[in-house]
Amino acid sequence: MAKPSFTIAALQPADVPRVARIGADSFQGDRHTEMKALGREPYDHEATMCEIVPGFLRHPRLVCLKAVDDMSGDIMGYCIWGFRGFGPDEMPHVTGRTQPNELPATRANEDLPQLDDLSTDDPIKRLNAITDAHMAAWVEEVMPPDVRCLYVVMLSVSPNHQGRGVGSSLLQWGLDYCHEHDVFAWVHSSEPAHGVYAKMGFETVRSLAINLDEYAPCSPPNEGPDARWGHYAVRYMKYMPRKGQSA
Repeated sequence: MAKPSFTIAALQPADVPRVARIGADSFQGDRHTEMKALGREPYDHEATMCEIVPGFLRHPRLVCLKAVDDMSGDIMGYCIWGFRGFGPDEMPHVTGRTQPNELPATRANEDLPQLDDLSTDDPIKRLNAITDAHMAAWVEEVMPPDVRCLYVVMLSVSPNHQGRGVGSSLLQWGLDYCHEHDVFAWVHSSEPAHGVYAKMGFETVRSLAINLDEYAPCSPPNEGPDARWGHYAVRYMKYMPRKGQSA
């Protein structure tokens, strides 16, 4: 098998516009994301990425990676790995990683989503409240205060570079760390991406089934008068390193 023609490296602040574009491109065709973009407050995936990724780069328990084409220098994809229960000296060293800020002292669960939007007449906000609450309950269960684990915050590969092992390599970086430290990893997967995680050994342990038409602000555009958004599943998946399994 030919060696990958790309290199895994630390994501840089100057890379944010490019990875925001990759994220937006990779979510084209995701029915959940497409529907949210048609709400009263349209969701803009690219703009959201530009807002949040700089903070991820400075977070001391996140490692932000990119895959760079060795020939063109183009960013092919990116992955942001989160670390729970690891001290500063246990974090992996990645050359060029942005100097992180110290974590402030916080109260338990103070950042968990609230359910205020369940009563709103905006269907997209109601759906967001439901999915946020489901995610918060999962996080409380899978990451109690004393647990050590990794989790995938984000993973996207440019459609122009899919099928070249980019996503697998970005995931394998974190899975190797799981094997080295005997910890599990988890991911909150979109409908289109769950097959990628399953291929890498993640197993679905919980899911949230959504009838998108119950929350849709309108019918899918340009698909005919009888078009429907359909059903969508969010999957919570875990990777458990097994004894004797090579990283």
